[in-house]
Amino acid sequence: MAETTRTVAVGGIEVVSILDAVGRLGGLGDLYPAVPGPAWEPYRDLYPSLFADDEWLLPCRCYLVRSDEATVLVDTGVGPPGLWTEWSAEVEGCLPSALDELGVGRDDVDVVFLTHLHIDHLGWNTDADGDVFFPRARYVVHRDAVAFARGRTELPHIARCVEPLLDRFELASGAIDLAPGISAYELPGHYPGHMGVRVESDESRLELLADTAVHPALLHEPDWVYAADGDPPTCAETRRRVVPGLVDEDVLVGCGHYPGSGIGRLVSRDDLIVWEEVPA
Repeated sequence: MAETTRTVAVGGIEVVSILDAVGRLGGLGDLYPAVPGPAWEPYRDLYPSLFADDEWLLPCRCYLVRSDEATVLVDTGVGPPGLWTEWSAEVEGCLPSALDELGVGRDDVDVVFLTHLHIDHLGWNTDADGDVFFPRARYVVHRDAVAFARGRTELPHIARCVEPLLDRFELASGAIDLAPGISAYELPGHYPGHMGVRVESDESRLELLADTAVHPALLHEPDWVYAADGDPPTCAETRRRVVPGLVDEDVLVGCGHYPGSGIGRLVSRDDLIVWEEVPA
């Protein structure tokens, strides 16, 4: 199993990548129906840990961002084991024990920021009984994400992880400061109100892109369509707008579904845009 936590310094701010779950999401032919099988071959070589035969082996990580002013948790993972029935889990439910090992109590989290409201990003908003998991935190999410989710209350994860928090959500729109040096901004396409997070300190920078390019192959193949993208043309447009400005630059790029810690850099290599994890 991949390491549960990895800490990276962004200037004076600490960012801890925390693994919550890993599982087989499904066949690549079903999840990317317009992408022929052979087109995946370069990416099998680059990112072998994301492939299980012809299935996508999906890690789900959250990011704990700690500064002198605040402790911010970006996304809350898949949640308690057994509640996501649409994938084949190999590891689940790691976030609470990882926080314990880091010495972070539930009351120590000041802000929970949700990049969007898909099932693998909000699972520890509440426990298995629907009780708020981080009782003191501000829960911040884009207003469009909440409006969309409220029309889907038949989904168990929305009923458990969104409905109990409706009176607590702080609804964002556009760019928003979460804490000094930690901000969120819109990255449209994957889900209504989908957002990324920027961490800046002492001339260092990290961009957490959430599911803008949910598989690293999409960094080079912006027009590939993932079945769970809500608005594929807008997703592709966002990738074409954002990715080129990060390639071969001194900026960290994070995604909780990428290999290892999910924190690395974008580099040009052999005519490809490649994501490389930062070394431990």
